[in-house]
Amino acid sequence: MISRRDFLQTSMAAAALYGGSGFGNWGRLAAQQSLTQRKLLEFDTFGNVSLIHITDIHAQLKPIFFREPEINIGVGDNRGQVPHVTGSDFRKLYGIDDGSASAYALSYNDFTALAQGYGRVGGLDRVATVVNHIRSDRPDALLLDGGDTWHGSYTCHHTAGQDMVNVMNTLRPDAMTFHWEFTLGSNRITEIVEKLPFAALGQNIFDSEWDEPADLFPPYKFFDTGGVKVAVIGQAFPYMPIANPGWMFPEYSFGIRDENMQVMVNEVRAQGAELVVCLSHNGFDVDKQMAGIVKGIDVILSGHTHDALPEPVLVGSTMLIASGSNGKFVTRLDLDVRDGEVKGFSHKLIPIFSDVIAPDP
Repeated sequence: MISRRDFLQTSMAAAALYGGSGFGNWGRLAAQQSLTQRKLLEFDTFGNVSLIHITDIHAQLKPIFFREPEINIGVGDNRGQVPHVTGSDFRKLYGIDDGSASAYALSYNDFTALAQGYGRVGGLDRVATVVNHIRSDRPDALLLDGGDTWHGSYTCHHTAGQDMVNVMNTLRPDAMTFHWEFTLGSNRITEIVEKLPFAALGQNIFDSEWDEPADLFPPYKFFDTGGVKVAVIGQAFPYMPIANPGWMFPEYSFGIRDENMQVMVNEVRAQGAELVVCLSHNGFDVDKQMAGIVKGIDVILSGHTHDALPEPVLVGSTMLIASGSNGKFVTRLDLDVRDGEVKGFSHKLIPIFSDVIAPDP
């Protein structure tokens, strides 16, 4: 696996030719205390495919104060590697100025003081503004939801997820995968999923009795965007019966199922997929490991561990994207896909500063 430092150096050197990350742009602007919606959303359209990633919203409809963790423990080879870097070490790694808006968004130091100036983050009406802006620039952009969406608030609990289902249907994602949604219970999950106007994906969601793929959750879906045939493969949280009460969904089994993922990748490639995207709720370290095992995935959109990373992580030829949680960030990833290969990318982790980005009416 290429190191973070080597990848950053390589990506910065390649950016002039192939694209890169927009993080540095909004970071510098934030340090100058000159945040505006226009500047936050600035992006030089690149390539022919745009992916929009949101994940781990946890039913947070309204703006909130949200501090990034002070401690993020990495185990074994992951110790000291992103995302297990916090505070001043994180800011140094990414060249973030102390006291800047990017420091407020991505690290924990001086949070109370900085919150006085930068205010709340998130709010799905602000997320809608960002998504609509990207779609106005690239109408066929794919909006992909990494799960943990219909869970986590008082109103979501008392409506059995319906408040979030209604809002997300309005936001019009193209696909999603799952974790805490299953604690609504099998019957409620079935009721919701059967009516969804978008794909509910999970290559690792199996019928527990027959150990076969569950009919309700197809493993993947194809999209034609920018003249490119894109396959999105869903990867639900693999340890569901361990982390959550199994009696709520006894019909289903999960697991990482790397071997089946490889079968799915091979299958979609054989059907002409030029770009393979894994919409995952594995957690970042598990996604890194899977990227080293499964061949042929171009992009993993990672979820579950709430990591917000202003640059992609590269494992071999697979790009890992981490987009935070609680509606605090939206990622835009533009890709230049030609001849069945990713030739370049442009990436931006967009912070949802609620006092800067206007709510969608």
